[in-house]
Amino acid sequence: MFGNDSRIEIAVLQERFKAHEQIIEKVDTAIQTLSETNQNICKMLAVHDERITVQARVDDDICKKVEDIESRIDNLFKFRWQVGGVLAVAAVLIGVFNAFGPKLLTPAPASATIERTK
Repeated sequence: MFGNDSRIEIAVLQERFKAHEQIIEKVDTAIQTLSETNQNICKMLAVHDERITVQARVDDDICKKVEDIESRIDNLFKFRWQVGGVLAVAAVLIGVFNAFGPKLLTPAPASATIERTK
C-alpha cells in the first residue's frame, strides 16, 4: 500500500513534527518566564508607587512645617521691631520730659543730716 517514498515522507514529516514540538515547548517556556517576570515587575512597580506616594506625603508635611516655621520667624521679627519701636518712642519721650522739666522724672532731693553718736 505505501511505497518506499511514502514511508520516507512520513518519517521526514515525523521528524519535522518533533522539531516543531520542541520549538513550541521552548516558546511555551519563554512565555511562562515572561509572564512570571511581568508579575514580578508589576509587584515591584506597586511597591515603588507606594514608596513614591509615602514620600510625597512626607514632602508635603515637611513643606507645611517649613511654612509654619517661616511664619513664626516672621512674627518674631515683627515683634522685635515693635519692641524696638516702643523702646525708641519711650527714649524720645524721656528725653523730651527731661528737656522741659528735669525734675519731672526725678524726685526732689531730701535733706540729710549726719549726727555723731557716742
